Amino acid sequence: MTRTRTMVGVLVLLAIAAVAALLAVFTPRGAPPAPPSLEAHVRDFTDRLSPRGPYRPPQPAERDAVVEAVAVLVGSGTDRAAQGALQDAGFTVGTARNAAGAEFLVARSDPESERSWGLIALPLGRTPRLLVEVPHPNADYDTENVGTAVLAEAPDAVYLQAGAHRRADDERADVAHEEDSLFHALAVDLSTRLRLPQLQLHGFADRDDLGADVVLGGGPDDPAPAVRALADRIEGAGLAVCRAWEGRCSELEGRTNVQGRAAALFGLPFAHVEMNVETRSHPEKVAAALATLGGS
Repeated sequence: MTRTRTMVGVLVLLAIAAVAALLAVFTPRGAPPAPPSLEAHVRDFTDRLSPRGPYRPPQPAERDAVVEAVAVLVGSGTDRAAQGALQDAGFTVGTARNAAGAEFLVARSDPESERSWGLIALPLGRTPRLLVEVPHPNADYDTENVGTAVLAEAPDAVYLQAGAHRRADDERADVAHEEDSLFHALAVDLSTRLRLPQLQLHGFADRDDLGADVVLGGGPDDPAPAVRALADRIEGAGLAVCRAWEGRCSELEGRTNVQGRAAALFGLPFAHVEMNVETRSHPEKVAAALATLGGS
């Protein structure tokens, strides 16, 4: 009887093992974790930037190689040689989807490297119509969140973010005022070659004397008609706008901004957007209006 019971027990264990093996074969495995979203890439990158971080401007050959690679990838995000050129320059290259489900090619540099030159997101399968720029990440807090919110409204926009804190390397990393930066080279090349309006996002501390949520400037000269119209649409979103060209808030107008000066030389719209803390903390209030700079 004992031997019989033992045999039965063995048969039961074998049957259980067989069922487990079948279940392992036929039961679907759990789906792999979703890749990081564009917003997650931007947040992670921005959080790692520090005024004490490493930075140096690119050498001319390094700058030209990256600009050329990005120019190729705007037309074909799958070009292996262009992706390789970005990787040679210290960028990690991959794809990501944003909150609206649009796919982008994302290239991001290493904030721990002196070649921390930026984060670039290029729309895949869509012709760009707007260039969204964040020159002072982790200094003008939350401007990157406004930038990605604009891309959710305008998924055919290119996103360009500086790769270092503006105070890194004795403020040589302040790309809005340094013409030797990769940020500047990419902004000029993309905007002039593709005829893109530029939407450059900044932030200011709340001020009782200003009475504005947004200060809008248009570069060194009188703003382009598209920038004037943008002021009206921001007001239509329920935000108070100070038009810097009218003089009441001229200290925030960005007339010394090097990307704005370059845009003026080529007759392209450049919107220098300064936002208060409340507006940057709630990007949904302003993103749809800002996205209209690229047209419909």
